[in-house]
Amino acid sequence: MKTSFAFLSLLALASSSALAEERLIPSDDPSLDLRWALGKQVNVRFADSIVKGRLPRADYDGVVLSDLPDGKICFFDRPQGLDADAPGLSALARSAEGDVCAARTEVQVKVPEAGSGGIPAVPFYATDKKACTWQWKAGKGIGLWTEDCTFDTGRWNVVYDEANDWFALQVNGADPFPVLRQFRAPGGMEGLLPELKSKGLVLDDAECVVAPSTDQPVPDGWSEWEVVPAGKRKEAYDASPADEVPEPPCGELGLAVDFIGFFMAAKDHPGRILYVNLGQDGTMIDLPSITLSQ
Repeated sequence: MKTSFAFLSLLALASSSALAEERLIPSDDPSLDLRWALGKQVNVRFADSIVKGRLPRADYDGVVLSDLPDGKICFFDRPQGLDADAPGLSALARSAEGDVCAARTEVQVKVPEAGSGGIPAVPFYATDKKACTWQWKAGKGIGLWTEDCTFDTGRWNVVYDEANDWFALQVNGADPFPVLRQFRAPGGMEGLLPELKSKGLVLDDAECVVAPSTDQPVPDGWSEWEVVPAGKRKEAYDASPADEVPEPPCGELGLAVDFIGFFMAAKDHPGRILYVNLGQDGTMIDLPSITLSQ
């Protein structure tokens, strides 16, 4: 299966431009999971009822999806005219948030054609539509879409480390930082905890325990977990001064407040567990595209 994933990886890289061909899907279509696009750029088309008398055109590429309030979809992009302060958009604007909202029934989202060969479709969103391209990366029994971006600050891309079995974010060729670690533990999260402690990834303390969580969105077919403090360790952590950032009470891969990190356990692949480190602003990996094999 490793050979198959490697072949698929090469195929995806070679055909990424072809996969970019888009089709329109109504933004209220249940099959379109917009959660993963929040804070990212998307390509959209507004209905004539929104455009008339308000906008110079219907199609907007690279606008930021800012919010999904009940029955609506919101964007901001002042340079392209989606300006909450523009007089013609006052009926759609949220001045406090600085964005423009429309009913989901009035907006279509441009998405790539369906994937093939076991690879999911290229994500319809991006950190920056002009600066970034999606690349399929494969590891040991795992593959996912990752972004390769060239910003003013340099190149940001994701590499796979076979020896450590993790995907890591690399900035301008510097030492990569792991953002997606893979573990195999037949006993699930409870079975993985002793390994994490023995490797020093989690504090070797009886008051550091695993617990289910719902703090972050996870793809369908996965459950979310954290390593959290209990007992007196939790009491000490909760008593930390409000104006200070406390040290993670259970070590490197445990609960933290200054970055987003959590475990995901695959429901259809018992014993397959991932640790996701999204940092503070996200890390160029697409969680919904994660595909597992043996």
